[in-house]
Amino acid sequence: MRNSITHARRVARLAGVVADRVRARRDDRRAADAERSRAPRAALVYDGVTDRSLVLAGIEVGERHPEVVLVIDEVRRGAAFAGVQTALAAAIGYADRTGRDLRVVMTRSTSRGNSAERAAALIAERFPGRFAGRGPVEVVTRESIPAAVFAADTVWIATYWKTAHALDVAARAGVVDPRRVVYLVQDHEPGFQPWSTAFAVASSTYRAGFTLCVNSEPVAAALRQTEGVAVASGLVFAPELDRAGIDRAAAVRAASTRTAARVLFYARPSKPRNMYVLGVAALAAAAAQLRDAGVIAEFVSAGEQHEAVELGTGDVLRSLGTLDWNSYFEVLGETDVVLSLQQSPHPSHPPLDAAESGARVVTNDLGGARAGLHPSIGAVPADPATLGTAVARAVLAGLGMTSEGAPAAAERVASRSDLGRPLTDVLDELAMSVEPGVRLR
Repeated sequence: MRNSITHARRVARLAGVVADRVRARRDDRRAADAERSRAPRAALVYDGVTDRSLVLAGIEVGERHPEVVLVIDEVRRGAAFAGVQTALAAAIGYADRTGRDLRVVMTRSTSRGNSAERAAALIAERFPGRFAGRGPVEVVTRESIPAAVFAADTVWIATYWKTAHALDVAARAGVVDPRRVVYLVQDHEPGFQPWSTAFAVASSTYRAGFTLCVNSEPVAAALRQTEGVAVASGLVFAPELDRAGIDRAAAVRAASTRTAARVLFYARPSKPRNMYVLGVAALAAAAAQLRDAGVIAEFVSAGEQHEAVELGTGDVLRSLGTLDWNSYFEVLGETDVVLSLQQSPHPSHPPLDAAESGARVVTNDLGGARAGLHPSIGAVPADPATLGTAVARAVLAGLGMTSEGAPAAAERVASRSDLGRPLTDVLDELAMSVEPGVRLR
């Protein structure tokens, strides 16, 4: 009976996924048709290069109060990870110090259950001090862009490479001034693609004439070395960590009465850079070593929903799925060891969040960039045996079965100058670079 129920749930989930994809393709076609009909002739050569190349090419330019417009994939509950949080923080900070209004444009066709109002509510929830008593931020969905008006002196902030490409096309069409576009680069995104059109277009966005503002020195180094572009050192910021969330996680950990060791795997099967399959293999290796040491640990994952995975020792990796922002930090506080993998230059937020909240962390090193990030982060080569051994040793250390001391959570990673400057300082310099003579508030 249990197997029948599980099978029925899988079938229902798959049917829902298929229906959502069909609906999304239909919505994308409808939006693309509307964008194509409004786009200037100069932009039409880019039609179809990505699924949203023309999303901003036909915008109406008119009179509005000075604005900063954040162009983002989508703000949606359950999918607003650290990169979205950082983009919002940067846009809000820029708007506040220059006296501009803030508007958010979402370029992905609106997901089922989402809306401009729900996205605005989520932003207000994430930044309660900013929007209390001021009303919600204005959010423009992809479907609403044709009816929106944008000022000629708008400062635009691109995020994901497809948003930068859309702004590049709009600039070539003459409706956006590239000198007034900030490109918030949070990773080396061509590396997310196979060698392909997408790879080439993502790479080309770094040479679109925008002002690059880069999340972390390792990413800036990759842009300089791999892409050959100049990145001003004054516009490189250290990862923006949620200090309140980290403190909540630390408080949960201090109050916890758990005795069994818990290992959390940051699992995003749909994102190749997070190396889900490699992580599962590493956990299987760790589970075997722990069983040999007489230790039974709990293995859970968070990030994206996936089926339970047998680790070959009687242990099971159980998925917690996608967590909201508050639940994410609560789970960190109930975790002893975090395995978080990322095969791209950015230092990645989960290892930093976990280490600063008091957990032990295992991650993959990448060109030496992650060694020494934090005393509680072990950066090792990306193979199952080495990663698995590191996870097992971290669990045993937490149980007092090795000579290693307690995790050192006191060091503030984001203050380390080798990762970049504080975001607040970078935003001041950014505003003066994009708008010479601007008076900062």
